[in-house]
Amino acid sequence: MKWSEMRELSRMQREGRPLGDIAALKFAYLAGPKHTGNDRLHTLPAPCLEVDLAALRALPEGTVGRAFAHQLDRNNLEPLVISDEMKRRLADNPLALRYTTTHDLVHVLTGFPTTPAGEIGVFAFMIGQGFGSSSAMLWLSTVIYSLLMPLHIPGVWHNVRVGLRMAKEAEPMLEARLEDLLPVPLTEARRRLGVRPETVAAIAPGHESWLANRLLAKPPAKAMA
Repeated sequence: MKWSEMRELSRMQREGRPLGDIAALKFAYLAGPKHTGNDRLHTLPAPCLEVDLAALRALPEGTVGRAFAHQLDRNNLEPLVISDEMKRRLADNPLALRYTTTHDLVHVLTGFPTTPAGEIGVFAFMIGQGFGSSSAMLWLSTVIYSLLMPLHIPGVWHNVRVGLRMAKEAEPMLEARLEDLLPVPLTEARRRLGVRPETVAAIAPGHESWLANRLLAKPPAKAMA
């Protein structure tokens, strides 16, 4: 990332800009506008996933949307929102918008928890599907996790392998109309996406990390990307 880009992100944080805008722009800077994932999202009616949390809570138990709401409520979070200004700025970079606004939902659909081991599992899944950074970034991140949180090493490395395996088995998740799956039972949604129950069962749950919570501190009522 260029120094000017880092300064802009820092300035946006100081100004209290929406977290969704900061997360999307950060991803856009890291991935670059020519990421091949942008060409794969042209069939989506809109790149941003926009949901009503109250409507999600009203869905029946067992549905994707209700599980999504449970996860957000459990972590005192709300879905990420991207401003119209940032949508216009990233109009040619739909991957940044899609990746950012679907991150929390991907946790639900894949079964990876929001522990450090679960986060690295989602990262491996996205890279395996061609929607994240380079594979070198995955292994670098895994090493950094291991150095900073040695007690999490077994779960972190295990979930990297599970995430990459799931990426090969499943349909391209960011290309799917995930909005249409919100009222669908979670088991049925996973079946449609090719997420196998035995692979979900193989995920290491991991555990919470004080250091990760400090480094990745999330303000109340903000989403996790």
